[in-house]
Formats: sequence, structure tokens, C-alpha cells
Amino acid sequence: MKKFFVFALIFTLLFLVSCGGSSNNDPEPTTEPTSEPTTEPTTEPTTEPTTEPTTEPTTEPTNEPTTEPTTEPTTEPTTEPTTEPTTEPTEEPVGTHEIIGRYHDAWGYSHIISRTAWFQPSEHGDSLFHIKYADSENDFIIAQNDAEKAFYKEKWSRFDYTIKEGKIYYCQIAFNAETKEEAIAATTADRTDLTDKGCNDNPWSELIEVVEEPIDKDDTKIVAWATGYENYIVGEGVTEEWQTPEKALGKAKGDSYDVVVLGDGGSIVLTFAKPITDGAGGDFAVFENSFNDGFLELGTVEVSSDGEHFVAFDHFYLGLEKIGGTGSHDASLIWGFAGKFKQGKGNMFDLADLEGKPEVEDGTVDLNAITHVKIVDVIGDGSQFDSIGDPIYDPYPTGAISAGFDLDAIAVINEKE
Repeated sequence: MKKFFVFALIFTLLFLVSCGGSSNNDPEPTTEPTSEPTTEPTTEPTTEPTTEPTTEPTTEPTNEPTTEPTTEPTTEPTTEPTTEPTTEPTEEPVGTHEIIGRYHDAWGYSHIISRTAWFQPSEHGDSLFHIKYADSENDFIIAQNDAEKAFYKEKWSRFDYTIKEGKIYYCQIAFNAETKEEAIAATTADRTDLTDKGCNDNPWSELIEVVEEPIDKDDTKIVAWATGYENYIVGEGVTEEWQTPEKALGKAKGDSYDVVVLGDGGSIVLTFAKPITDGAGGDFAVFENSFNDGFLELGTVEVSSDGEHFVAFDHFYLGLEKIGGTGSHDASLIWGFAGKFKQGKGNMFDLADLEGKPEVEDGTVDLNAITHVKIVDVIGDGSQFDSIGDPIYDPYPTGAISAGFDLDAIAVINEKE
């Protein structure tokens, strides 16, 4: 019997094993990888929001502005930031040069020179040159002419420069070369003849450094101050105690506390009892609350004559390095931004600088009847770009309590009667 049972048991096991090995119902294994990675991030956060600033702000405020100035809040604060970089970053050039700065020449033309671009704004048409190569030993710059803002579009230029007795001179010795190599090989301008025929049978041009002066909050040129606000949109990193837009109305206090904090990427629009007009020199001034000349939090500036359509001032950041949360700027490298000067000192904006902008040319914005001024905080980590494609840096990150631009006031210098 024992043998019989052993035999039966062995027979049964063999039968089961045979059936399992011959089954056709098991799925075939696959060796093909899936087409989508399993670590693809979602677009919605899965945790509670933190106070860390975001680099993906929105482009427009979500509330319609009213047309009457008011000292009462007209919109509920939101935590959605309002700006997004609109200029593509420029390609890093090979080599460096020593003439970064803002200048004007003897003919009255302006020159903004960064590491990556040479920009010449003009009422007759802007010229932009993208620097691709710089030789600081032999003092020349090779740049490709812009595809739109240049007379010889997408050709190549060579700028020779020299520094003599503390003065900077330049000569655009080539302006329509077919290739970068051809521009490099162009005949060098004559550095021994700066005043007669050393530059294509013409004198070299002197670059005279532009120095921007602030206006004091007590200056008698100021005739009025903002009286109302609209569309206060709070960016990241601002606690409720600093969300006080009414503190931006009236005369600048010139201290560290009587301000509205915009937050990283936040914005606000201020309004006025009478419109601002384009007069002589600066037409209005923006006051921030920096406690010294270097720790400067920046904002871009836009204006409107109807509260709906805005035009932005060009802005140029010529610095090269990140600032860090407690770092400082060289203010001489900051142009067209609000927040360039310490508390009690405002930087002025001339509406004439907006002439030639499409919104002005087609009559959408009337420079003689500006009713709204918009300040937009710059996120200073280099993720946003200035008007010629260079990254913008300001102190960042600055914490989760009062981050970003701190607006004290906006003054009127030229008021429409």
C-alpha cells in the first residue's frame, strides 16, 4: 500500500507540473520600454504652498482696473504674480571687454553696452548689435547686426575702442561684413589719429558716461503724489502685515516701514488726481525703501492713459553676477528700473523715452495724459531678462515676510493742467 500511495503521489505531481508548463493563458513578457517616463512631474503642486518665490508668474492681473482713483482697496489681494520674461536670453559671447555701461556721444546718441549687446536707441530708429566675440587685449568687439533693429540686418560689425587719458573712444570700422571672420579681419582703425581721419576717414567718437541723479522727496519740482491704487496683486513671500497698498499713497516717507510690499513677481497700479504729462526732463519719480545705496530691489515701470493699455519703459541690467539674498548692486549698471536709489530718493522717468513705441505711435497711450503707473517686481534670480536679453539680478531670495519691491510712493513732476 505504501508503495501504491507513493507511486500515486509521484504521478499526480508530474501531471500538475506538466499542465502548468504547457499553459497558453499566461501573458507574454514585453521587452519594449514604455514611451513615457514614469517620473514625469505633474503641473499641479501636491503639497501646501510654501513661501518660496516662484519663477513662473502670470502676465496679466486678474482684476479689471477702475478709472477713479481711490484710497480704499479696489481689488482683493491675490498671491498670483504678474510678470513673465518676454525677452529671449542672449547667447554668451566669447571673450570680454572693458566698456560695459551707458554713454552718449558727441552727436547726442545714446549707447547701452552690456557684455552681450551694444544698443543705440534713437528717435530715428533703434540699432541693436549682438556681441559674439570680444578681445580685451586688442580692444575690439565683433557683433552681429540685429535681424530687425539694424540698417544692415544680420550683417556683422566690428567696433574698435581705446581708452586715452580716462576717455573712451570708439570706431565702428566695419558695419556690413558678411561673416564674423570677415569682421575680425577688417582693417584696424588708426588709434594714433582719434580727432581727424582715424576712423574710416572720420574722427573717432567719444563715449561719455551717463550719470543718473535721484530726486529728493522734498524737492520743490514735485507738484503732486499718487492718490489712489488699483490691481494690487501680491507676489510670493509677503505676510499680511505688509500687504498695505494705501501706504503707497501721498508723499514718500523715506523710511523702511511705511510701504506696500509687492512680493516676488507682484505688482500694483497707482492713479493720480490729475494726469501726468510729458514735459521737460523727468515727468514722475518712483520711491523705494532701500536702506543703503547697494541693497536695491528692482521693479519695471509701465504707464497708461486709460488704465487698460500699458506701455513699458525699456530697462537694462548690465551686471554680470547673481546678487544673493543680502548682496549689493553697482547702481551705475541699473537703467530704466524703479528702485535704483535708497529711501527718500526717487528715480525719475521721462515719458519722452517712450516715443516711438508702437502703443504710443498708434495713439493707444497718450503721453500727455498718463493716468496710471504700474510697478512690477523683478524676480532677481536671473530667470527674467531685460530689454536686450540680459538676465536681471537683484537681492534674492529675501525671505518669506516682505520679499520683493517695497513701494513708498510715486511723485508727479509734470502735471497736466
